[in-house]
Amino acid sequence: MAASSKVSFFGGVDEIGGNKIIIEDKGTRIVLDFGKSFKARSKFYDWNETPRVANGIGDFIAMGLLPDLGGIYREDMLALAGRSKREDPLAVAFFLSHAHADHLDYVSFLREDLELYMGETTKRIVESLEYERGTRLEFEITGYKRRPLEKGSSRIPRKINTFVTGSKIQIDSIEVEPIHVDHSIPGCYGFVVRTSKNTIVYSGDLRIHGNNPSLTRDFIERAAAEKPDVMICEGTRIDETSLTKEKDVFDVSKYFVERSKRHLVYADYSYKDIDRFTTFYNVAKSTGRALLIHAKVARYLKSLSSGGNPLKLPSLGDENILIYKPREKSGVYHDHDYSKEDREIYEGNQNQVWTAENVKRNPSKVIIALGSYQIDQLVDISPTEGLYLHSSSEPFNEEGELSEEKMKNWLDRFGLQRIHLHCSGHASGRDLNDIVSSIQPRLLIPIHTEHGGLFKLLHGLKVKVPELTKEMEI
Repeated sequence: MAASSKVSFFGGVDEIGGNKIIIEDKGTRIVLDFGKSFKARSKFYDWNETPRVANGIGDFIAMGLLPDLGGIYREDMLALAGRSKREDPLAVAFFLSHAHADHLDYVSFLREDLELYMGETTKRIVESLEYERGTRLEFEITGYKRRPLEKGSSRIPRKINTFVTGSKIQIDSIEVEPIHVDHSIPGCYGFVVRTSKNTIVYSGDLRIHGNNPSLTRDFIERAAAEKPDVMICEGTRIDETSLTKEKDVFDVSKYFVERSKRHLVYADYSYKDIDRFTTFYNVAKSTGRALLIHAKVARYLKSLSSGGNPLKLPSLGDENILIYKPREKSGVYHDHDYSKEDREIYEGNQNQVWTAENVKRNPSKVIIALGSYQIDQLVDISPTEGLYLHSSSEPFNEEGELSEEKMKNWLDRFGLQRIHLHCSGHASGRDLNDIVSSIQPRLLIPIHTEHGGLFKLLHGLKVKVPELTKEMEI
């Protein structure tokens, strides 16, 4: 088949995450994901530091965090960087696979007139994250504030188009069909992209060992039926032969919690991982405890429960869910210490609000799920022994996790014993090999991996490891 399409990679090459893919057909270009590279960013900035806003995209391009491309960035960001605003559009549409930072965050910089497409659940997640994070240059997805900021300036909304599995979106000569997959955050998709001559399958991030393997198997079946010319496949854990299942996380957690009957239990996981929330909720319920969450998580659950609660999440009124109210500002729980949004959560769920004093008196009644960035609440709770369940190992740090050394110091200070248990959002090497073998693409392009050569070893000449920024004819 004569090649008539091109694909270029501006992230996700020889690294885990930071995916930025451009597909071109007959002069029309679309973008698949436009994520933050934590590997590139961590070379120059800590998680709580940011490139200068005053230079627009200038610092981001100079430090290799954004590709130096014309026709794709916001006019205000170009102007601050001293670049021409009069650039012909490089691409006309953007498709998001899921709401993890390494696929999503740098959508913030994309030009105003680019058509944005994402799943319905993903849109709710993004809106919830934006609500919690506030105005932040590296996370302005559904809307943004024009820079330089002016006092009283309003947020400019973007037009977001949503899709579901089976939607078919036509962009000139390119048709994009999203198909759900299972991952460690809800609302994840792979894509079948049909150009004028070729069919391209993009995996997004996926697994078949989580709570919803049928989603990924559905994607595999539909992708195989396409007899694709090309598969762009994630390979985060291609070098690992087996992975823990979500049920294993439940079983092991329950085992240790049951044997810590009188002690405090602190669970640390990414709050966006609804499967992991459900696991610890069920562990708490089955061991006579409640899951103690903070107001941000309560709002996140409320947001994802809208529209008929498709994820079947427990309500905030559930007896096995409690909401933690920390001391702030005055130190004595005055109403004015808290935001309007937090007060609404506390006032709307008064019977389920606990403070550090409640936990101190009843440490065996809860599993504390406040995340590593709120580990300082241990000072008020003041345990002398207990259990710390570490259950997060995604290959990036978007929530300000403490370093291993600092976390160990906190745990030692309060007598908490650490146990690591996790179910990855990414397929194992064996599963990835089976997925590729089932779909049988004519050409395999591995991304989102540090071990692209291993795909070549497994699948031979039909594997082409991409080069960053190099255009590839397909």
